[in-house]
Amino acid sequence: MVVTGLLRLADVSPLDCAGPNACRIAGLYIVVFWVAMFVLVVVGGLIVFAALRFRRKSDADEPAQVHGNARLELAWTAFPLVILLVLFSLTFTNMEYIRNGPSPSLTVKVTGQQFAWSYTYPGNVRSDTLRIPVGKPIRLEVTSRDVLHSFWSPRLGGQIYAIPGQINHGWIQADQAGTYFGQCNELCGTGHWLMSVRVIALSQSAYDSWYAQAKKAVGG
Repeated sequence: MVVTGLLRLADVSPLDCAGPNACRIAGLYIVVFWVAMFVLVVVGGLIVFAALRFRRKSDADEPAQVHGNARLELAWTAFPLVILLVLFSLTFTNMEYIRNGPSPSLTVKVTGQQFAWSYTYPGNVRSDTLRIPVGKPIRLEVTSRDVLHSFWSPRLGGQIYAIPGQINHGWIQADQAGTYFGQCNELCGTGHWLMSVRVIALSQSAYDSWYAQAKKAVGG
């Protein structure tokens, strides 16, 4: 069971991106992670250095007392500011793409309810599994029938809140055919664990065939 669980987690790792939206998010995450690691090492190293270098060596000795250093104070104020400005710039310049993306080839309405997802395509075609054509940007219009949910397929894009009475939008794209998993990312009740996401990316011809059959079934 543990091995199965770990394999399932590997299937939904946002760092193992499978589309341009998810890869843009993963790229930002990696930059922030390494910047944070750099800050951790520098700050932690300075703390350890100061503790060892200026420690009191005996009860009779008093370490040298330092009362202000304009250059150091300017440095530790300016350096974090530069880091924050760089991270802000990277995030800001990517947010429009992450949120809206390129012009969509298809729009699907996603509805969450305790404890399942439903998907409505043009022509009133409905499904409990999200099927999309490979290599095409898909716009998702997400809402909820009851409580707060969150749609998220980590390998394809960021999470989108499903809020009753409100439509939030986002987009996904799969660059390879296959099945991509996800999970409602908000605790929405006792059956929250049942509210999984399954996205099947099909070749354009396979998608067209499925859609034609599904539309025919609803009298289209």
